[in-house]
Parts: sequence; C-alpha cells; structure tokens
Amino acid sequence: MCLAIPASVKKIEGYIAEVETLGILKKVDVTLVPEVKCGDFVIVHAGFAIQIIDKDEALIARGYWKEYMDSVDDFKEEIKGKQG
Repeated sequence: MCLAIPASVKKIEGYIAEVETLGILKKVDVTLVPEVKCGDFVIVHAGFAIQIIDKDEALIARGYWKEYMDSVDDFKEEIKGKQG
C-alpha cells in the first residue's frame, strides 16, 4: 500500500523537479508528467511524480496529513510522559 502526500513543484530542470512536502525538499523525476509546471501539485511515488492534482485538493490533503502528524506527535508525548 502506498500513502502519498501532495508535493508542490518549486523548480524544474529538464526532467528533474525540486518539490516540497510539509517543509521537506526533494528531487523527483517528472518524466511521467511532462506538462508539469512550477506551482503545480503532484503525487510522488518511488521518486517519480505520477500525477498532477488540483491545488484545492492538495491543500485539503495536506491539512489532513498535518492533523495526523500532530496527533502522532501528541501520542508520542503522552507515552513518553507515562514512561517517565
């Protein structure tokens, strides 16, 4: 199973794009989405941008991911408090 977080395209050089996901920058291959442009949102799998997605959908999905990650952080702190 693959869980994908939408990434924002920041820079494109040839078939390599720099994308940002929740504050993390990485380089991905955009061969599969040749029409991609800076500012687009893409789904990345195994180092490849595989689909361009709507900005509104991307921002909603990012919000859900942020909520999830915050709840995981809260849970870790709760466990740490019970052990300490």
